[in-house]
Amino acid sequence: MEKFEIRDPRFYEAITEDAELSVVANGFGFTEGPIWHPTDHWLVFSDIQESRQYRWSEADGLTLFRAPSNQANGNFFDREGRIVSCEHASSHLVRHEHDGKLVRPLATQYEGRQLNSPNDVVVDSLNRIWFTDPSFGRIREDLGILREQDLEIQGVYRIDPDGSLHLVVSDFSQPNGLCFSTDERVLFVNDSWGPTIRAFDVEADGNLSGGDVWTTVSGEGEGVPDGMKTDREGRIFCNGPGGVHVFSPEAECLGVIRMPEKSTNFCFGGPDHSTLFITASTSVYRIPTLTSGLPMF
Repeated sequence: MEKFEIRDPRFYEAITEDAELSVVANGFGFTEGPIWHPTDHWLVFSDIQESRQYRWSEADGLTLFRAPSNQANGNFFDREGRIVSCEHASSHLVRHEHDGKLVRPLATQYEGRQLNSPNDVVVDSLNRIWFTDPSFGRIREDLGILREQDLEIQGVYRIDPDGSLHLVVSDFSQPNGLCFSTDERVLFVNDSWGPTIRAFDVEADGNLSGGDVWTTVSGEGEGVPDGMKTDREGRIFCNGPGGVHVFSPEAECLGVIRMPEKSTNFCFGGPDHSTLFITASTSVYRIPTLTSGLPMF
């Protein structure tokens, strides 16, 4: 298998031609949601299928972070360094307090009806929490609990610092990964069943406008638009068919990091945030890059 699918030579401005993919850990059910602690230098990720969350570092190796995790999926840090997690089985968005010893629900219902299965989450510089709520945790037995959906929509939500929950987009088929532009003026949200990435202008009050299709995520291989991140140069990295797709700030696909397994999500990490940690089915991988991501807090 080729390491990369090159669609534009500018791909090599982000990743060198000789960069090698290596295994961090393996033997899992279905990995997702990696996040990197910017000062303590450890990785947390989810195993949805086994309902566990793990922590990994160069110093300590792999340790169990939380079990059971209610089939947690996406994770992020809030501005105080607390982990926020999306739970498929409980339909809750939760926050880990006191180094994970206490888990507090942040969002469980919208207008009196249970959320679907919160999937991915991001926190902005104002400590507002944004998350997607597709139905995957209700329609796939390996990723959740089979059950009827209470809501008629698969939405995108915002939680303000005062705890209030707001539906900000309601016209997605299956919203999944999301990330901000480097200046936080644009929120990118992908639709796994699109398979597209849409771009929304973020107003000062947190409302969104626009929402046109920014690009389509296409190619050969297994996978759909899933995890998504921005690098410091404004490129968008997004999981898709065959691996991790790299887009220019102008929405041109520069190429794909080809993965040996179906990839689901990733984050920038390492001491200088220039290593890409990629969750892919039964394993977690890493690859060095020429760029870097933005610390989560």
